[in-house]
Amino acid sequence: MGRYTSCHWIQHGLSFENDHIEMCCLCCHKGGGRLYMKENYTGKGLKWDDIFNLKEKFINENKQGIIDPRCEGCFNLAEKEWDDNEKYINYLHFNHWTHCNSDCIYCYTSWDKKNYQKKPHYKVMPMLKELFKKKLFHPNGEVTFAGGEPTILNEFDDIINCLLKNKVNRITVHSSGIKFSKAIEKGIKEGTLSVCLSADSGTSETFNKVKRVNKFDKFWQNAEKYAKAQPEDKKYLVETKFILIPEVNTTKDEIDKWLELNIKHGIKSIVIDIENDYCKELRANNTQRPAYLIDLCKYIIERAEKLNLKLVDYNNFRYLVEECITND
Repeated sequence: MGRYTSCHWIQHGLSFENDHIEMCCLCCHKGGGRLYMKENYTGKGLKWDDIFNLKEKFINENKQGIIDPRCEGCFNLAEKEWDDNEKYINYLHFNHWTHCNSDCIYCYTSWDKKNYQKKPHYKVMPMLKELFKKKLFHPNGEVTFAGGEPTILNEFDDIINCLLKNKVNRITVHSSGIKFSKAIEKGIKEGTLSVCLSADSGTSETFNKVKRVNKFDKFWQNAEKYAKAQPEDKKYLVETKFILIPEVNTTKDEIDKWLELNIKHGIKSIVIDIENDYCKELRANNTQRPAYLIDLCKYIIERAEKLNLKLVDYNNFRYLVEECITND
């Protein structure tokens, strides 16, 4: 144990990307992230000693007060007593495929969707089995999924069942909500899996504009089915997410309709974020966030509190919340 500035991903995390492995998936802060653990990865066996040795290098730099420039400005950085005596993985993020059943205008694949839909992806089950066999995954560890759309991944059910079998009790799946998944429902019923469904709208018109698929009603039908699967003592396992896209869905009326739909379909937890490329452009131009966005941020916080909805602030929105608090 030692007190220094670091983060839980550097200490014990891995993010599996399309053709490589990173320390984490975060890239919305000033430094931009991208701490590579293994380049040109295709799903073959990992040399775990190499992974942990590279982590040790970053940790030793942190102990000396040397924070990697790619981590600059990240909200995960914290000065505290870190557990650095044991080598284990506590956070796994799967983000290694690009196939999807929607075509969101803010997605990095939207500029060449046809090719991204064909892009091959590697298997992670062999690595996962090895991780559990070698007992390198912490009993209280967390696993998250992004992608691409997880529910259309060939291995998805096998991965979820493997995690449940090995008593992983913190699993988070980010999904379009378009395809209902029995594996997700099973994890929710067991109280160990939470799902974040990407709505990005409160009306079918905006949903179609953002997602570019006509599945608004299907989305909310699936959201309600997941919500009904929640145990009585765990009513925050199902969330819907709203990514704010300036001049597309950033009206109070759109927000209100989305909040109403959550209430109607039995969802008690919501997630807010801001479109990443928009925020990158603001940072690149050293431009302040516009006043209307700050006003909308305050409005969302107030409305969620009034409706007794749990509000989870993701990545870019978290920085905006901090700015609002500072200005107040």
